[in-house]
Amino acid sequence: EIYTLSLHDALPISIGGAVLAGAAWAAIAGVLKATVGAHEVISTIMLNWIAIWIGEWLVADGGPLQNAGQAFNPSSNQVAASAQLPVFWGQQQLQGLDIGIFIALAALVVFWAVLNRTTLGYEVRAVGFNPDAAAYGGINVRKNIVRAMAISGAFAGLAGALDMLGYLYQYSQNDIPVGQVGFLGIAVALLGRNTAVGVLLGSLLFG
Repeated sequence: EIYTLSLHDALPISIGGAVLAGAAWAAIAGVLKATVGAHEVISTIMLNWIAIWIGEWLVADGGPLQNAGQAFNPSSNQVAASAQLPVFWGQQQLQGLDIGIFIALAALVVFWAVLNRTTLGYEVRAVGFNPDAAAYGGINVRKNIVRAMAISGAFAGLAGALDMLGYLYQYSQNDIPVGQVGFLGIAVALLGRNTAVGVLLGSLLFG
């Protein structure tokens, strides 16, 4: 039976695509760390700039994703209405509260469960605390470094999707260099001491 893509599939496909893209991008830093020992902070900062310039090229004047009607403010076309997160409180035009907040809370529960209630989470935490001891205990350190980076990238991709599908609805060249949300994420994680509850409280404070 042939499956036909409908408009109702646009939202989960958009979010899923962003999650996979984030995981793949962050995994590059994980591979570099696991194979040649490249510091993940340095490599991810370099990857940030690569992503920024690719994004600027995509929506620049004459770029493959440019909206032809936005010649003086190069940007992409608007996200299809079927891929926009529904607003349940307030007005969509005034950045009302959308269902992305429930997706974010669900992601926080997933983060807590994976990190504290699974073998994967145990191995990742063990490698983070002491990779030498983890290796001595039979844990594959390199594989877990890549997995940890990929998982973090997946969450970052989800955050980007919720931002894009819940508010801006398009990708503008002028928005790219001034975006600081990712760097705020570092502060939120540090303030929350990398715990699920702490991240929730830190996010509410910064929000």
